[in-house]
Amino acid sequence: MRHTHVWFALALGLCLQTLPAAINDALALQGRLLAVFEQNRAAVVRVKAAYSAGEVDAKAQVTLRVGTGFFISKEGHVLVSASRAAGASRVWIEYAGKSYATESVGHDRLTNISVLRVLEPPEEFSIIKLDPSEPLPAIGSIAIAITCPLDFGPTPVLGLFTGIEKKLGTKVFPTSYIRTSIAVDGGQGGCPILDLNGRFIGMSVASITELNGSFSLPVDALVRVRDDLMFSGHIIYGWMGFEVTSKLLEDDSNGVYLSKVIEGAPAADAGLLEGDKLISIAGRSIEDVFDVPGAFFFTRANQFTPVEIYRGDELIKLSVKTLPRPEKDPLISAGEGLEPQETAE
Repeated sequence: MRHTHVWFALALGLCLQTLPAAINDALALQGRLLAVFEQNRAAVVRVKAAYSAGEVDAKAQVTLRVGTGFFISKEGHVLVSASRAAGASRVWIEYAGKSYATESVGHDRLTNISVLRVLEPPEEFSIIKLDPSEPLPAIGSIAIAITCPLDFGPTPVLGLFTGIEKKLGTKVFPTSYIRTSIAVDGGQGGCPILDLNGRFIGMSVASITELNGSFSLPVDALVRVRDDLMFSGHIIYGWMGFEVTSKLLEDDSNGVYLSKVIEGAPAADAGLLEGDKLISIAGRSIEDVFDVPGAFFFTRANQFTPVEIYRGDELIKLSVKTLPRPEKDPLISAGEGLEPQETAE
């Protein structure tokens, strides 16, 4: 019994020694979370969009959709979900208890991104800077969303970065998406996602109801969409005119090969042939078939794009002048996006 008391006393002593360190770590984490929220909350807005729902008894019916958005420029540009803006008869934001009218700058339904401009912005507000050089987050690291749920003001939501995904089931994404454990419903879609250092990582664009989580468009892809929408109001993705297939190689790795090259398309004009093994497009490595839409996502129409292939044992580098992507491109038709979270209130 005496030995038991001794061991218990030693264990208790160790716990008491480590407890202050654990408390300090928890307080330090809390402090960082608070700092990230305080530094970015003044950039976040509630978005409301009115959609015509036909007539009942000769009276016009209106459906209201609610979401979250955030300022990205001092001129009053706001990023929001296209499902909260595209096709609406009227869109406005609510910020610090006041409503502000907006005008549409452009929409991209493929990524569920819209850019709005507030006609008369608030006198004071913050912006969230988009830095495309920021690396993707480590899986398992802490994610922080700032949302406007229901009728509440900017609210922090804590979660984890849980994956970098190229597809979901049979749907192939137009580019890699960041998966988080943060659910976005009740007006939270379109919120900014940040890491523990306050770096902007991406924008929530779709929910995963089965996992109580969401997908976010990474910052480099978001910048590509923002730039085109602010320049021309729409996006024209590049197209080369080939289809791909995957083959199992002798070392058990997968190779990506051209299964079809459309006659008269840019790929054929540049000299690409059926059976060529794809190595890279626009400097982006092709390791599986799901990398191909992601590489094309960053191409633009009517530009020369570098392509590397293996033809037999020979490495060949070509330059292909892209054309605007047709509406029905078999290369990525399976990935026509995610279903955005619809919230009608």
